[in-house]
Amino acid sequence: MDACQVALKIAHRIIRIVRIGSLRSALLTLLAVGALLSAARAENLVPRRAPEFPRPASIEPNIKFWVDVFSAYSVRDFVVHDKDQVWKIYQVLHLPGEGNPTAEDVDWANTYLKTKYADILNRLAQHQPATYEEQRVAGLFKNERNPNYAAAALNLRVQQGMAERFRQSLVRARTYLPQIQAVFRSFGLPEGLALLPTVESGFHLYARSKCGAMGLWQFTRATGKEYMTVSGRRDDRLNPQRATQAAAELLQHNHELLGDWPLAITAYNYGTGGMLQAVEATNGGDYCEILRRWDGPRFGFASKNYYSEFLAALQVYQYREAYFPGIDQEQPDFEEPPPVHYARAVRRHWRSSIRRVAASGRTSRHHLRRAVFRSRARRHLRSA
Repeated sequence: MDACQVALKIAHRIIRIVRIGSLRSALLTLLAVGALLSAARAENLVPRRAPEFPRPASIEPNIKFWVDVFSAYSVRDFVVHDKDQVWKIYQVLHLPGEGNPTAEDVDWANTYLKTKYADILNRLAQHQPATYEEQRVAGLFKNERNPNYAAAALNLRVQQGMAERFRQSLVRARTYLPQIQAVFRSFGLPEGLALLPTVESGFHLYARSKCGAMGLWQFTRATGKEYMTVSGRRDDRLNPQRATQAAAELLQHNHELLGDWPLAITAYNYGTGGMLQAVEATNGGDYCEILRRWDGPRFGFASKNYYSEFLAALQVYQYREAYFPGIDQEQPDFEEPPPVHYARAVRRHWRSSIRRVAASGRTSRHHLRRAVFRSRARRHLRSA
């Protein structure tokens, strides 16, 4: 019997006590009910209100995986797991030492873990488990009637822990969250969306991804141009105030088109058009239905896990003192940076690029054309 059921039984007792006229006993019992309800609320047995961001039971294992990545696994921990069933973890390898591992360490850990477990899974595809390691890995498939070990060998993925980095991102977040939440309130959006930069940029203002997404909210150039100025002279993606307004507009637009936050938030990563296509292809399917059935272009690991990562980040933030004791007393590891003069930054980049071309001795038509283009652009910016 949980605390809520106990509280209901006591409430019935209060009614009975009042009927027989014992007011003092009724008041004492009422105080006990209040204490029980407070305890129940503290244990999340009584929800404060309906959640703005639903947590389907089918993705709870995914959320737990990302909570552990963000809070339990250090940057020197490497988790080899199944790409589709992320909770199916084969091993957590810890590299001895301190600080961030080198690029060579990361490459070695990835290669070692994938090779080791691909070999084990391929052996299991051919014969019954013989060694202790094979028995342990086979136990991860005990609930599957006909496990496809060969397919699992091709579905391995290695995730590096992020606890230290995520802790710092939450400390940095304190600098920006009040302004971001104020903007989102003005748009009528849930304030929890302000935590999206934890899984986008880690609250680094000048973060840049491999695909060219930039800034706090990691807008690509194409998407950024739809909501703000992105040009050679000015790039609002590096302006936290303007980029936040653009993110609010995009998230509001996604929600109006798609109807719920799981789809709208996933669309922030996957693209609004792609998400609309997924909804249509699944005959108006909800988020869970799309995860099960949609296999469209570019709907890969990052997009499938994006909403689970957001919910995990939200959970760690809400209970940050439990996950990271003392975090609220920590100070950010930076001071508020000065405004970026984007044209000046571009000029510095182009100067260094031309010097590198000249120093390398590369005089092909392609390299010279690029150098001339950048030189002209530089003169254009100087005259602007």
